[in-house]
Amino acid sequence: MKNIFIKGTNSRLLVLLHGTGGDEKSLIDVARYIDENASVLGIKGNISENGLNRFFRRIRPGIFDIDNLIEETQNLYNFINDFVLQNNLVNHEMIIIGYSNGANILGSMLYHFGKISHAAILMHPMIPIKDFPVVNQTSLNILITSGINDPLVLNKETIELVNIFQESNGKVTHLSFSEGHSISLPELNEIKKWYYKL
Repeated sequence: MKNIFIKGTNSRLLVLLHGTGGDEKSLIDVARYIDENASVLGIKGNISENGLNRFFRRIRPGIFDIDNLIEETQNLYNFINDFVLQNNLVNHEMIIIGYSNGANILGSMLYHFGKISHAAILMHPMIPIKDFPVVNQTSLNILITSGINDPLVLNKETIELVNIFQESNGKVTHLSFSEGHSISLPELNEIKKWYYKL
């Protein structure tokens, strides 16, 4: 998968999964704001939909192509694992950060594979797959952020996703903000506080 890697000076690795229309560089500034000393791996999704990069296909807005989501979830999981091994990053604490479409495929990876990292940050996610047997999260630190005025993700769906991960033994924190679907500065500040408590 197309990616950008920036070597840091501490023992943390931030893996970045962009939103619709983004690319491997889209969340670099977010990562640097959270931890300027961490290594960073930005990944570009394999799918192009009407010229916009995504991690998996949709049938229509809000309706996911589940077969493609599952296929791309496996592809992304394999890519991250291979990259970590090939670049001698096994001893780093990996924190995966996903926004919107990137948060949705991150949620799918957690559904399928459980504790794949030291922590996971899902910004404005939807429920990736309905009625799915979510694997044990083994006390994985999970942060979910949402916007009260988000036109794309209803608050009740966010709460349902929080409950799903809690019931699967995830150590879940949910932070809600007054903004919509975009990433806000108050949101980043709270993410940073949570991050440094890990």
